[in-house]
This record gives sequence, C-alpha cells and structure tokens, in this order.
Amino acid sequence: MSTSVSKRTKGLLLIATALRLTAITFAACTPPPSLQSRLKSGASADLYGELGSYFGDHREYACAAQAYESAVKLAPNSSRFQYLLGLSLHFSGQSQAAIAPLQRSIELAPGVLKPHLVLAEALEQVGRFEDASIHWHSALKLDRSSTEALHGLARGLLKNREYTKVIALLRPTPGDPILISDLAQSYMGLKIYDEAFKVLNSALKKKPSSEILANALVRIEMQRYQYQAAEKLCASTARQHPSDMETQILYLQVLLLTGNKAVGQPLGKKLLKLAPHDFRVLVVNGVMEYDLGEFKSAREHLQQAIALNPSVSAPHFRLGLTLTQLGELQPAREELEKALALGATEPEVHLQLGKLLRSLGENAASAEQLKQYRESLQQQHNAALAASKTAQADKALEAGDAVHAAAFYREALTATPDDAELNFKLAVALDKQADIPGERVLLEKAIQLNPDMAPAQNQLGFLDSESGDAVAAEKHFREAIRAAPAFTEAWVNLAATLGLQSRFPEAGEAVESALQLEPMNPQALLLRDTLAKAQALH
Repeated sequence: MSTSVSKRTKGLLLIATALRLTAITFAACTPPPSLQSRLKSGASADLYGELGSYFGDHREYACAAQAYESAVKLAPNSSRFQYLLGLSLHFSGQSQAAIAPLQRSIELAPGVLKPHLVLAEALEQVGRFEDASIHWHSALKLDRSSTEALHGLARGLLKNREYTKVIALLRPTPGDPILISDLAQSYMGLKIYDEAFKVLNSALKKKPSSEILANALVRIEMQRYQYQAAEKLCASTARQHPSDMETQILYLQVLLLTGNKAVGQPLGKKLLKLAPHDFRVLVVNGVMEYDLGEFKSAREHLQQAIALNPSVSAPHFRLGLTLTQLGELQPAREELEKALALGATEPEVHLQLGKLLRSLGENAASAEQLKQYRESLQQQHNAALAASKTAQADKALEAGDAVHAAAFYREALTATPDDAELNFKLAVALDKQADIPGERVLLEKAIQLNPDMAPAQNQLGFLDSESGDAVAAEKHFREAIRAAPAFTEAWVNLAATLGLQSRFPEAGEAVESALQLEPMNPQALLLRDTLAKAQALH
C-alpha cells in the first residue's frame, strides 16, 4: 500500500483541521448560542460577517478579526469584508497586519471613504507617515469636509512643524472642536499665543461642554505658565467628563505642576490602575512617589515610562534623581546626562549632575555643570518675571490703560528681549499712544525674530500704507497671508492696497478670498462695492 495520501483524503484532512481550529478559536471568543448553532450547520461569508459584527459590537476586536478573516477566505473579492478585517485588526492593535486587507479593499472599491481613513491611521501607527499622508489626501478628495482626513493631515503637518500649512488647510476656521484645537496648536507653534487663546476661548463659549476645546485651552495656559488658571479649568472639565481618560491624565499633569498633592496622589494611583501602560501616568506617578520617598516604586514606574518612550528628557532626569537616592551613582549619572542630551532645560538638571560629579571626584566637570546651572537659573528667573509682567500688562491693556501696559511690557522685554510676541504686544500698546516710530521699531524686531508672526506683518503693512508706501505695504500683507492664510483682515488690507494701485483684478481676487473666509465681513463687502465702482470709472 502506498504511503502517500491521495489528493481527496489530504483535502478532507485539511478541512477537518480547519474546522477544529475554528471551533477552538470561536469557543475562546464565545459567540452567542444562536450563531454557534448556525455555524455548526454550515458557515458562509455572510454568517462569519454577522459573527464579526457581534464581536465588534462587544469590542472584542481580535475575535472580530478572526471572524472576518474567515469571511474573506470565502469571499476574497468583497471590499466590505476586507475593510472590516483591516478595521478589526487595527482596533485590536495589529496595525501592520491591517494594512494588506485595507489596501485590498481600496483596490476593489477605490471610491469608498472609510478604508482610506483607516488605512491612513494604520500606516501612521506603524511609522509610515508619508504613505499615511497619501491616503489622508485621497480621503479628502472623496469628502472635502471629512474631519478625520483634515485632522489626519493637520496632525502630520504639526508633527513636522509646518504650522502655516495647517492654517491654510483648515481655512476657513473649522467648526469641529478637534480641528479648532489643531488650528490653535498651529498658532502656538508660531508663538502667536494670543491668537491661539482667542480661537479656543471663542469656540469654548459656543461649545462649553467640549473637553477637546477645554483641554487645548488648558495646554495654552500651561504654555503661558498660568498654572492656577489651567488647574481651575481642568478641574471643571474633569468633573464634567469623569470617564474621559485624556482629560483625567491632563488634570493629573496640571496637579503635578501646581503641587496639589492632596488631589494629585490619589488620582495618580487611580489612573495607574486604569492605564498601567500610559507613559504620562507612569511619569507623574514616578515623580509623586519620589516626593513621598518611595524610591523603589518611583524607579520601577520611571523605568517603565522610559521603555515606552526613551526620547523624552523628563523621566531620565527623574530617574537620575531616584537612582541617586538609592545609591546607584553611576547609573544616576548616565540618566542625568541622557536628560541633558535629550534637551532638558531645567536648571535643576545641571545642579544635580554637578553635585553627583563632585561626589564622584570629578571636580572640573562638576564646576562646569554648576556654572551652567547658574546661567540656566537666571534664564528661568527672567522667563518667570516676563510672564508675570506680561500678565499685568495684558490686564492694563484690556482695561484701556495703554501707558501702564507699555511700562509692564518694557519690564518684561528687559527680562526676555528676544521674545517676538512681547515685542509685538508693546508695539500694540505704543500704537494706542500714537507712538508710530517706536511701534515700527518693535514690529520690525518682532518679524525679525519670527517672520511668521502674521499680526506683526499685517500691522507693518498698515503703517506702510498710511505712509504712502504701497509697495512695502503689499509685501507685508502678503507675508501675513503666507503665514496665516485664514487672516481675513490681511486679505482686506491687501485688496485695498492693490486697489489704490489700480490693480483691480488682483484686488478683486483678494477681497473674494476675504469673503470666502467671512462672507458677511462688513469691510470686505464695502471694499468689493468700492472696487467695482472705481474699476467702472477706469
């Protein structure tokens, strides 16, 4: 008798094995009895589709993926099943495996939006950002108003610090909170904090229950060193959205900055149970444990955080401090040096490394670190002083007291003379006092420090226009629009300048751009009529 297995027998063995494996897999995933009995009587692609839908509805995405994989085997040319397989794999954390079925789904039905969106997310998840961008663009071609596509593209541009492109992409100002947050983040990237604050504050008044807008505003307050204001807003948002992890984690970070241990420590422990592998939660708990003298726990959590993201300086610094307390001096030195290499700017890092080097007998290296500590401490002091004086100046200017506002801004600038926004703010205060020469000097300094500061470019254009220099005015208005394509006022000013030069077609295009942004803008509407009359006379 031959020892070989006939094709027919071999096929039956494979089918039997597959059925046993399927039974084992789905037994582990526990389908409902109604589907279980139907599976026993004979499976079909649609039945596996029902099973995948059941698991998906119950957020058992790995089980859903197994069911859709069976559906795809029976119906390989189904764009829908390929998509659902890719979606389930992506949701179950298997983004790399999700790419192939999503690509196949798009090949079968290129005009369907959702596969492009999920594929872009999956590609982003595995670090293929350029490929992700291609599919965000493809999705946007299918639906110009897709929030997911706009946010995906904006996220990639923000990652590359292409802030002006984000502003151009999101023109006109979006209504969705996540896109408003992206827009505000682009202004923050350009260090135009007032504009970011205005965008978010205005949106939050319209949608006060939006945790996305509130959290974005909290981050701006943190950037402006307004920690108490950040805590107040974040506490309110956390109460409104107790199950939103992003809000709770942000609140935990703010509590660490304000030193509110009474609220922060129990919240930290709670979030550690809910999100034991979240980088931010691990870091904050490690810092709080260090403050409590729980050095071994602090070391464990900080090491876990570094394993998740080794490129952030803060946990290396905190781990260095912790290892010092545990007497592990050489590893502590390595962590402190890593923190500096990764861009740590806190004076304390230089101080602690200086002390550690001295204890290791490296006196020259210690002296250099202590020197850098003193310099860094002075910079930190200057920044804090500037922030305090700027806050006083902002209040004075808001109250209409331009004289005292200018005095406070000058004090802030003495501490941090290379702050573009401060130069611009003082220029605004001087403008209200009709000190045009002083205003111009400050505006020119502001755009020298930050050429993308659109308000400063626009104001310089206005001053040039007032002095009769249309060529210079046009240049600054165009620079303002380049930096902030959604800047309606700059479009109106450019249109007016072009009109004064009798360049009516260009002026008309500029005013139409303004009206696309704000259809009921009174200045733009008036200017459009004025240009039409002027052109008729020519």
